[in-house]
Amino acid sequence: MLSHMLPSLGYQGFRTAPILSGWVQLGERWVLWWNGREVVSLTPDRAGGLRMTLNALKMWQTRSVRVVSLRQGKRFAERWCAARLYPHLPLREAVIRLTENTPIKPTEPLPGLPPTREQLQQARRLAEATAAAASRVREALEPRLP
Repeated sequence: MLSHMLPSLGYQGFRTAPILSGWVQLGERWVLWWNGREVVSLTPDRAGGLRMTLNALKMWQTRSVRVVSLRQGKRFAERWCAARLYPHLPLREAVIRLTENTPIKPTEPLPGLPPTREQLQQARRLAEATAAAASRVREALEPRLP
């Protein structure tokens, strides 16, 4: 009855956009996304090459190296990350899975909990108070005949 007025207490999720995956260009930067997080970043440096930052699963696996070309950087990054993120797969399959750029669809939010008795009472009182206030406003706005 008043359930549309009640806030849902369950987890509703916060992600509405699809999760990025594969290589994505952001301005001058190229980023490799895996499982919703940035694992490789290729940014131009002053010397004419690129600075590549590799972030795999563990903090001590982070590497920062300089590469000559975008093609070389992408190729090295794909193999480096694929070997660490998919150790159980052959390298070729791991690279294909890593660079797959079909966005991951966010899952549907979980349903909320049913409202408590106190929440139902509060919603009913709020609806009654709103109806009473609306009727007072309508009465005040009605034209009065002399």
